[in-house]
Order: sequence, then structure tokens, then C-alpha cells
Amino acid sequence: MSDANANETTTQGADTPPVEIDVILDFVCPWSYIGKRRLNATLEMLGEGFKVNYHPFMMAADIPPGGIPRKEWLAKTYGNKQQQEQALEPIKVAGLQDGIEFNFDAIDVMPNSFDAHRAMRWAREAGKADEMAERLFQLFFIEGEDIGDTDVLARALAQVGVMDAFRAQKMLEGEVDVDEVWEEMMEVKKLGLKKLPALIIARKYAILGVEDPVTIAKTLQAVQAEMELDARERQADA
Repeated sequence: MSDANANETTTQGADTPPVEIDVILDFVCPWSYIGKRRLNATLEMLGEGFKVNYHPFMMAADIPPGGIPRKEWLAKTYGNKQQQEQALEPIKVAGLQDGIEFNFDAIDVMPNSFDAHRAMRWAREAGKADEMAERLFQLFFIEGEDIGDTDVLARALAQVGVMDAFRAQKMLEGEVDVDEVWEEMMEVKKLGLKKLPALIIARKYAILGVEDPVTIAKTLQAVQAEMELDARERQADA
């Protein structure tokens, strides 16, 4: 997985390199939002020694530019109204545990999220990845905004402090980083992921789907201990 533009949240100790966590998510995936919140809670608990790199994935790559009515997408994905409610209820409950009040009724458009990932790339380059991810999730799942709309994305980039809205609008209307984002998505697709979010830890271990912060913490601590042991052994052999 490429490290290009992976300028992300970093907490690093003095003695060993940070444990890298590659986070693969989509901004139209509610479990990705929950997973991000839980990872943040875990890192706050553990403190230094970790670096987070965000990578793009499109949960619904077949949605055309401009999006489709949300009701149409829900019916196609889950079925009738009762089936939709049964599918969304566990998400609402899980979200509340992490301080997220999903407002699914406010969403009118199921967007194509490609441009949102382009905007996220620019936030990564500016060191604003975590803030941008949170803002995109809030816009879609809380405020019901269409995050496939360039006006919405331009305002978000300005709100987070990545760039002014006028410049962002011009970049979004053009082809800036279109090829680069597609290439990164194709690289991620090779992993054959079946669940979002995905946490790839130290390029060796994976947590697929949403886990609780304690489980994430235990995994990260185990990897951190393994890396520290490897570093001591290399030092002893030198």
C-alpha cells in the first residue's frame, strides 16, 4: 500500500518508530464513521507511538456522478421499509455508544463519494485528515448534505482549514488528482476487503469491520510490543 500523501495523525514515542495504522473507509458507510470514532478513542487511551494513514474506498462504486435518490438506494440494498428499518436500527444503536446520532431521515441523496475522497487527499496533504474525515461524516450522516456536490465539499475544505472555498471549487471542478485517487483505490481493491472500515496494522495485521476500543487497543499494544522487541534484537545484533 502506497505511502503517498499519507500525512496523517501521528503520535510517536522517542525510542521506536510509530506503529502505522492504514485506515480504509468510505464517507457514505456508517460503520466507517463508527470505526473512526472508536479508533480515535483507542488512540487517546494509548497515547503516543501510532501513525494513522487514511485510504479511499468506494462502498457503492456503481452510483453515478450526481448520485441517486437515497430511498432508491435503500430499497435496492435492503428491501422494503421494514427491512430497511431492521438494517439501520443496529447502526443507530452502535452509533449512540460512540456519540453519533445518525440522522438517516435527513439524507435525500446517496452520492458518488469519489470527489469526497479527492477532497480528503488534499486534507491529508495539509495535515488535516482527521478533521476532514470527521467533517465529511458529519455532513452526510448528521446534516444530510450531499457530499458528492462540489459546493458542499469546497465549503468543507474551507471549514477545516485546508484551503479557501474558491480554490477548492476550481480544483473539484477540474481533474486535479483524479488519476491518483483512482490508482490508490485500485491498490486498495487488490486487498479484497469484504467489510469496512479496515485497519491494516504495520502492514501485517488486519481488523476488518467495527471492533470495540479495548479489542483494538490490545491488538495495537501487541504489535507495538513486537516492534519494540524486533528493534532491540536488531540493536543487539548490530
